[in-house]
Amino acid sequence: MFESENELRRIRITLVWIAVFLLFGACSNHETVVTDHDGGSTDTEPQTESTVQLEHNHFGVVEDGYMKIYRYDEKTNKIKLKKETALDELE
Repeated sequence: MFESENELRRIRITLVWIAVFLLFGACSNHETVVTDHDGGSTDTEPQTESTVQLEHNHFGVVEDGYMKIYRYDEKTNKIKLKKETALDELE
């Protein structure tokens, strides 16, 4: 019976080493890849687009001096353009 106890002890030690190896081996293999896709355009000027949260499932997108107001419909999961106004008119 002494031999079977030694064999089980060796199996447990082996399983612990495998678990430690997999734990540290899996954690160190993560690689982060950052891609900068600009849609193929060669413009070097930055995008001046920003989003503004409004009330009642509405939001606005500000770009090039205009604000486009959209409404999000939760039932159909669709976005619909409601209004487009110049930023000068909003003051």
